[in-house]
Amino acid sequence: MLLGVDKEGNVRFLFTDEEYLRKKYPENSAKVSNFWKHDHGLVEVFLSKEEFPEYRDYRNYRIVDGKAVKNAG
Repeated sequence: MLLGVDKEGNVRFLFTDEEYLRKKYPENSAKVSNFWKHDHGLVEVFLSKEEFPEYRDYRNYRIVDGKAVKNAG
């Protein structure tokens, strides 16, 4: 899945159709700008649903060093 992550590690964009991404953007070449056409300032991170099984609750996580880490508290 494609995640758009801000400077603090918060997920601000999420695209979960992994099959579509593999077909249309091989080798993790998708960019947030392929889907979101405004100046977003986000960094692309690719994680599989196996690596981030709680992606539906993404607001409770930050992305740190390419991994989903649950927020404290």
